[in-house]
Amino acid sequence: MIRPDPSRAIPEAHCSSSDRAGRECAIFVLLLGGAVCRQRCRPQCQPIWLVVVAALIPAVAGAQETGTVIGRVTDAQTLQPLASAQVSIGELGIGALTQQDGRFVLINVPAGSHSVAIQRIGYRPATQAVTVAAGQSSTVDFAITEEALALDEIIVTGTPGGTQRRAIGNTVTRVPAAEITEQVAISSMQDLLTARTPGLGFARVSGSVGTGSGLQIRGTGSFSLGSQPLIYVDGVRIDNSNRAGPATNSPFQMNDTENRGGEASILDDFNPEDIESIEVIKGPAAATLYGTEASAGVIQIITKRGEEGAPQFNLSVQQGANFIRDPAGRLGDQFACRTRTSPPCEESEVFRYNMYEEANKYISGETPGPDGGVYFPWPTDRLFQYGHAQRYNLDVRGGSSAVRYFLSAGIQDDEGAVWYNWDKTNRFRANVSAVLNDDLSVDVSTGYIQGEARLADPSYREGGHWQDMLWNNGYYLLSNNPTADQRRGGFQERLPSDVANIEALRDYSRFTGSATINHNLGEWFTQRAVVGIDKGWEINNVIYPIDTTGQPVYPQTAAGEHDYGKPVTSNTSFDYAASVRYSFRPGLQTTTSVGAQYYVESFEEVDMQGFGYASALSRSIDQTVIERLSLSHEYIENKSLGVYFQEEVSFGDRLFLTGAVRFDDNSAFGTDFDALIYPKVSAAWVISEEGFWRNNLVNQLRLRAALGQAGRQPDIFAGAYVYSVLPGPGGTTALWPDSPGNTEVGPETSTELEAGFDYALFNDRVSGEFTYFYQKNEDALLGLEIAPSVGFPGSVEQNVGRIDNWGWEATLSSTVVNRPNFGLDLQLSGDHTMNEIKELGAYPGSSSLRIGYPYPAQILGTYIVDADWDPDGVIRTAYGQGVSGLCDPGVPLGPTEQHGVVPGGEPVDCLEAQGSNLLLGPNFFTYTWSVAPTVRLFGNSLQLFALAEGKYGREAYAGVEQWGHEYNTTRASILEDDPFWVLGDRLSDMRSKAVYDADFWKLREIGGRFNLPQSIVNRMGADRASLAVSARNLQMLWRAQSEVFGRQIADPEFEGPTGFGNYYQQPPLSSFTATLRVTF
Repeated sequence: MIRPDPSRAIPEAHCSSSDRAGRECAIFVLLLGGAVCRQRCRPQCQPIWLVVVAALIPAVAGAQETGTVIGRVTDAQTLQPLASAQVSIGELGIGALTQQDGRFVLINVPAGSHSVAIQRIGYRPATQAVTVAAGQSSTVDFAITEEALALDEIIVTGTPGGTQRRAIGNTVTRVPAAEITEQVAISSMQDLLTARTPGLGFARVSGSVGTGSGLQIRGTGSFSLGSQPLIYVDGVRIDNSNRAGPATNSPFQMNDTENRGGEASILDDFNPEDIESIEVIKGPAAATLYGTEASAGVIQIITKRGEEGAPQFNLSVQQGANFIRDPAGRLGDQFACRTRTSPPCEESEVFRYNMYEEANKYISGETPGPDGGVYFPWPTDRLFQYGHAQRYNLDVRGGSSAVRYFLSAGIQDDEGAVWYNWDKTNRFRANVSAVLNDDLSVDVSTGYIQGEARLADPSYREGGHWQDMLWNNGYYLLSNNPTADQRRGGFQERLPSDVANIEALRDYSRFTGSATINHNLGEWFTQRAVVGIDKGWEINNVIYPIDTTGQPVYPQTAAGEHDYGKPVTSNTSFDYAASVRYSFRPGLQTTTSVGAQYYVESFEEVDMQGFGYASALSRSIDQTVIERLSLSHEYIENKSLGVYFQEEVSFGDRLFLTGAVRFDDNSAFGTDFDALIYPKVSAAWVISEEGFWRNNLVNQLRLRAALGQAGRQPDIFAGAYVYSVLPGPGGTTALWPDSPGNTEVGPETSTELEAGFDYALFNDRVSGEFTYFYQKNEDALLGLEIAPSVGFPGSVEQNVGRIDNWGWEATLSSTVVNRPNFGLDLQLSGDHTMNEIKELGAYPGSSSLRIGYPYPAQILGTYIVDADWDPDGVIRTAYGQGVSGLCDPGVPLGPTEQHGVVPGGEPVDCLEAQGSNLLLGPNFFTYTWSVAPTVRLFGNSLQLFALAEGKYGREAYAGVEQWGHEYNTTRASILEDDPFWVLGDRLSDMRSKAVYDADFWKLREIGGRFNLPQSIVNRMGADRASLAVSARNLQMLWRAQSEVFGRQIADPEFEGPTGFGNYYQQPPLSSFTATLRVTF
């Protein structure tokens, strides 16, 4: 403010006494060129006063001729505010950006009619007319819709600053995580990704909170290295292994390449509420810039960032329940003989029961124990409960043009379907972005997770409740024979209370942090450096206390046992990239990028196993017998270095050609193996932007294709001599040869061709994409037997195999109805994946690993074509009846023993066709479909949604249910009155006991969200609020086969990702959740 100078005031003496006397002198202060007139004295002051008035008139008139335009920009579908949208009046050169609450202000807008325009990347531009009154504020609000293809959206590709979608020659699926969590109650990252990304699938193999599932992108491309994609969070690579948590599954099924249900998912350690978006990069053609290990795909997780504006707080509260849907129905009817445990049995003595209902009768006291009281203690009314699930999340974001921040804290407390199963997690995140100047910025991302869990199925050697209810015998039920087995009462090996006494505990924490420096020199040069670390700590305990009944049902509880593990994982990343842009002429631009990535992964674990507790109260490993305490230590480190070069040429910002090459080396490669080179070429053409395009039906069309390579590293010790340490005489130790290694071992290499198109029809009312891909996975690792003369036992890994994958992916989104008070949106997606073993090298093959077979495959030892009763049949039932049949000997797929055999041969007597090992089909789903309708009512204030998913093509193996036949709890196994079942049981045609058609449709999600009226929100002192309810995995809509000869199939997804039966876990959970969200 300019202050008046009193020294330049007009002196009072300049006014005559006559003028001063008898006149009203108004005292005022007037600023004009530094002069002050303190008294209005007509002769001397009047000229100055006139000058002052003359000077003020234009300013006052200008203020009266301008006004202000205010408003808010929201998403038309979700009604959520949109930040960083550009608001402008083009003809006046007036503009502003929306704040994080979506609001904007345009000042000094001349009075009159104007056109206000909105632009935001990923959304369709919009304009509205506004009339500005002088000295007044005019309000204009925008509800804009997303672009169908979002061609200008920036995708994380590995190069600095990312790349516009229009320039990428391969498909990259973006999951808008922030939008999904606003609408649907999401409890895990798995829920966030399920059925929303064609080609990405989870193996749902556990119903225990605190565990997770393995995931695959475009199927299986390796025999031994698994199919886990690389996972990045804000530019830093995180641990993507399957070894988290205590081992709670069968030891002969456990390995690091496949999740079988008892393990925790590191991906689920992260808070879905913190995620802005997820980008799924599929296949080698898309993952070339990530090099070795990237052939299984890459998942890029981008967390939320701060935005310019006042602090905005978001509070969400979730309350719900986890439960096993219809446990009695999924277990199914079971049968037993009243007088004996196995056939033969008179049909009149066969009775029906359900072990889940029998367990509830024990718990309620309806079936009393031998002493007349409750048979076994259980704190809930029924065996399975509705476990309370509660989550609380608070975040704040805001900042200035120089510094922006996002801070969050979340608490999750989940209970499972059994009373002792729980998972409690605390999550914190702090992301800060600083703009140091126009050319330099720094982004810091940090996240910390701390939690503890107790798993539902605690013993990897013995299983849990579901197994004991399936593997039972009704003859021993106390209601049938009170004295036959008073200790187990019909359960296979143990009571539910015995299982609950075993504790499988996981105490875990994780820190993930990264710092990204972005530097620009104008628009022609961009460079970026990222350094980050992902570090995880765990303490895993499996505790077998001493049994106090005197009749231990676990061998470990006879004296007590304690398994203790303390693994620490560390993943350190450094990534540098630079790009130079050059325009040769208008419409022709090149972008040259170079980059280097260095990655160090380490895994260290101390394991102890103690035997013999001091007392029944002991729960610590230091209370076991010291002489029986065993100790092991493991340390693994892997290093990789990659350098890449990429050249992108843009013609008119419509046609893009890209070529890249990457050089990779890895410490797991053999000493005689050189660094690898991975090339890539791609092209993209936005043909609908060409001048010759005149198709009004198709308003946007992009064609794309890519050809590229990526790899998958071998096991860390595959190329090294490995020895085991054995105890020697007198307390000494000795070395024992374990593996000679292979000095020439290298990575598996995947080459992929991908082609497709993106389209938008009817002015963006219908849009989608289609992609075809073909992968050739060469140098697949297989273990070849070592000659005895070498001096090492076992096998050694060699690059000898080849397995090819192919398929397609498609999506379609449509706005079917779009009216002010009613709207209907429909999203459809589908994908197909198939593979075939092409080469095995020197590997001799196995029953399921043969040339021409898919992997994994469902193989039948014998393929029965026809079966009937035969008095002369060699195969006899327990009742003395003979049976015989015809079987398909199969047709070989090739001339060697390595080739597979498929059905189609001339039927022969089944006794001549035993051990044919015919292919029945793939043991994985080959087709996946999803349907997701959304209904919008009352101006989008109420949204109703559903998500259904169907899977087809899998011949599955019900490993758990098979034992219902083995333990004679089915009518077929007791009465043996079906010749096909009898013949299949004796000759290993597992269609009689375990193999089934697993096709199904499930209702994954259903629910609704209601935006609370503004009158209620205002009373809360908030900006906006919503209430949502949703249910997950609520209903099986359809299934091709629900039972195998009377043995109910619990769930068609209840198997491992490569086909093994899920022996020791309970079925996947369903859930119901209500969520209140408030923004203030």
